[in-house]
Amino acid sequence: MAEENSLARQIPAQCNILKPEPREILFFCSNLAMSALRSVFEFICENIGLLILSVIVVSVLYILYKSYLSPPIYVKDLTEVGFDHITRGSDRTMNITRAQNARQLGTKLPPPYPNGWYVVAESRDLKIGKVMSVDALGVNLCVYRGEDSVARCVDAYCPHLGANLAIGGTVCGNCIECPFHQWRFGADGGCVSIPGVETVPKGIALKTWHTMEVDGAVWIWYDAEGREPLWTVPEVPELKSWGFRGRNEFTVNTHIQEIPENGADIAHLNAIHSTSLLTEIGDRFPFLHNIIGRHFWTAEWSKGKEEHLATVNIEQKYLIMKFDAFPIKVTVDQIGPSHVRLWFKSALGALLVVQSITPRGALLQHVVHRVYSPRHNAPLGAWMVLAEAWQFKRDVAIWNSKRYVNSPSYVKTDKTIRAFRAWFMQFYSENSIPLKQALQNPLDW
Repeated sequence: MAEENSLARQIPAQCNILKPEPREILFFCSNLAMSALRSVFEFICENIGLLILSVIVVSVLYILYKSYLSPPIYVKDLTEVGFDHITRGSDRTMNITRAQNARQLGTKLPPPYPNGWYVVAESRDLKIGKVMSVDALGVNLCVYRGEDSVARCVDAYCPHLGANLAIGGTVCGNCIECPFHQWRFGADGGCVSIPGVETVPKGIALKTWHTMEVDGAVWIWYDAEGREPLWTVPEVPELKSWGFRGRNEFTVNTHIQEIPENGADIAHLNAIHSTSLLTEIGDRFPFLHNIIGRHFWTAEWSKGKEEHLATVNIEQKYLIMKFDAFPIKVTVDQIGPSHVRLWFKSALGALLVVQSITPRGALLQHVVHRVYSPRHNAPLGAWMVLAEAWQFKRDVAIWNSKRYVNSPSYVKTDKTIRAFRAWFMQFYSENSIPLKQALQNPLDW
């Protein structure tokens, strides 16, 4: 027994002798890490050429993939732009809401829904037989594509017992069927079928909206006076051969008129958009502008040949020292209150950016830019999706917190703003919904 106790005392002692000290463990780990780093460094030095080539190949393949097979989609929600001054935390959304509710909107704001064409769906998203629920212009809409491939839009609510056709409704031929009692409405909005009823009573119908499909989207005509479309938008011949290169979209808390007015606000271009797209460090260290480069803009706004058209001609220079590294000319065609086509011409080729603005509510805009280009310069188109978004984001940050000024203190450089506002007045009419009434609609912020 004594021998066993003696042996038991010796085993822990031997274990303590074998147990390494913390310094030894640290020394071993340090040597192991240094050996690993040395091996990695030697591998990089021995294969530097192959590694650089691999990085280039992977980068090129990724660019080609995003340009031709998976166009970039860039989306910014309302709270993601222009609210850096609000502290981040679990209650940040609540604080943003409070800041927006406390914001002064201005006085004598124009009606929030000008007469014109508005996007309600992306063409590529609206497949045959698909039904979409859309909130726009202060109303709920049902957008669907019939078996004849035609996109149609009707008021969302069934006149029977008020079911939302866009939620659970189905497409039957070119008709939309109510999910509640299977009442069926034809392409003209009239009720064509009621289960269990041989003869459909006259006068049962949905409100239908005039639609067109152009520039990769489905548009509806809105008019406060109930008039037929006052103009149509011609198709772009180039889009039959050009490809879709991606899109960016923003939700903006402002009056719709503020957004196209940017095109007539020539002075803001060099005030907001001169900083390089590559980095904003030049704002903190201005002497770096000559090294990094910066944008210089000149522009001219004018009315178009037809009453509902306007044009902006823009020239952009990207100066590094005194060298213009990437000159661009842009022709901007404003078509009505919410439709803009931007034609870009550069040394790398042409491309088209289509802007659409859809009021989700009185002061809540959904802005989308779709980019198209010839096949040979698809990478330029994919890059433009992001570049244009980065520039536009600078405007969104202003719009999300500014107020509307009805009678600005105009200076000489603001003459085109005055001309734009006079031109834009044509899209309001006697029965345009006033802002106060529209703000009572829960679709807004």
